[in-house]
Amino acid sequence: MDVPASLHDFSLFRGGPFLLLRRRRRLLQPGRPTLLWRLLALTLLSWLPLLLLTLLRAGPAGIRTFLLDYHVHTQLLISLPVLIAAERYVDQRLSAAVRQLASSELIEAAGLGALDTAARKAKRLRSQGLIEAGLLLVSYALSFMKRFSAQHPEWLFASGGEHLSPAGTWYAAVSLPLFRFLVLWWLWRGAVWALFLFRVSRLPLALKPTHPDMTGGLRFLCVCQGSFSPIIFALACSSASAARRLNHVSPTEDPLRYASPLLALALVALVIVFGPLLPFWSPLLKAKRRGELRFSALAAQHSRDFERRWFEGQAGRPLLGAPDFSSLADLGTAFDVTHRMRFFPWSRWPFLLVTAAAMAPMVPLLILDRQFLSLLLQLVQHLL
Repeated sequence: MDVPASLHDFSLFRGGPFLLLRRRRRLLQPGRPTLLWRLLALTLLSWLPLLLLTLLRAGPAGIRTFLLDYHVHTQLLISLPVLIAAERYVDQRLSAAVRQLASSELIEAAGLGALDTAARKAKRLRSQGLIEAGLLLVSYALSFMKRFSAQHPEWLFASGGEHLSPAGTWYAAVSLPLFRFLVLWWLWRGAVWALFLFRVSRLPLALKPTHPDMTGGLRFLCVCQGSFSPIIFALACSSASAARRLNHVSPTEDPLRYASPLLALALVALVIVFGPLLPFWSPLLKAKRRGELRFSALAAQHSRDFERRWFEGQAGRPLLGAPDFSSLADLGTAFDVTHRMRFFPWSRWPFLLVTAAAMAPMVPLLILDRQFLSLLLQLVQHLL
């Protein structure tokens, strides 16, 4: 089967004005460590001026509150770099999934052109400059609409306490919009990919009911969706640090209230990440029904021939090494695989990976809690 070249170099990230801006600013050049350069540049742009402006303009109390503001440090030194670094990783996984759709002949030959059309539409949609401009506008609009209250740390405000300090102005005008833009940019790319999967689910799929993954050969799509776990981890880190700063809840004092935002994020993440695979239930159901009917008729015919040969015609034939029994067992295995075929491209590990990514920030926050450390030390002493 001839696979169009556009499916071999499919990418949801190598396009759009965001990429063109990086090229014009010479952030993409042969021989330069592009990802590391971009990661360092954007991270230092968002965080380093906050440190310098706080040291230069704030008093001792402001410096102390900035150094102890783990939400800002988590947001700009952990979540933001992860959002940047995950781009290449996710892009490679999505590109491999598209190539797998074409090379594994899961799409019938008549629908290969439609798959190419769906891929081209996704590329055009990801390159819409107005969309990314709108995302940037929304990112800045949220900063202007939001008013920082007394719940926010002291370093954000000038000595009067009403207006933003120079560091607070940089955070509201540069750091926070940059972080929000990357989050919205990822959501937009995820929506484009979800639309592409929906179009694929409507194509004439050549699903095999006897495929050992029990999803007709589509299990790799669930594994591909698991590659979004770094994005979930970045959002979970920012959400957990924000909830802890606003609620001032200790993990050992109220574990349920402490973990509830992360549990909610885990549930939402599972729906968002694996929801785009739900449209495949219809072709999977059709393939399962078709396979069960065909194997039922084939098994009935095979059983009749087997009984006629062994119970009626050749009663004295040697049993050892007889191929008829092997074929009967193989047919039973194939029928059982078809019967247990799922209606959803399910795989356990991607689900666990996304859930773990959403709950991972719970671990360091628990470790940082002094009461948790004391309880852990008491437990170790008791065991020893």
